[in-house]
Amino acid sequence: MKVKDTGIPTWVYLLLGLVAFVIYYGSKQLTGEDMMRFALGKQSEVVLSAMGRGPVSPRILRRTGKILHRKFKAGKPGPKQDSLTFYLTLQGEKATATVRARMQRLPSGTWKITKSDTVYSN
Repeated sequence: MKVKDTGIPTWVYLLLGLVAFVIYYGSKQLTGEDMMRFALGKQSEVVLSAMGRGPVSPRILRRTGKILHRKFKAGKPGPKQDSLTFYLTLQGEKATATVRARMQRLPSGTWKITKSDTVYSN
């Protein structure tokens, strides 16, 4: 009579290895843009364009010089939020500019910047 093996089957180890690989690979492929898009919903292009690597206003560049470092902070965005305040800090050669923008979600689901303020510091 054959004794039944009570150990964990090989396919369980293979499945766990595959799940671990998918989690690792997925975490490496997700960027900040993907996380913001997931948190804010489908119509989040305004936020993404504000935090993107696009051109900076010449008026800001005149006071800060060449931009050396960018930092983006948006609090805790969520898919059901209807307003959001985010900060974009641009550290330049001569000064640092902090752009504070208040955004609201319209009934159509798109985001609109309602108020913006720029503060400079040395």
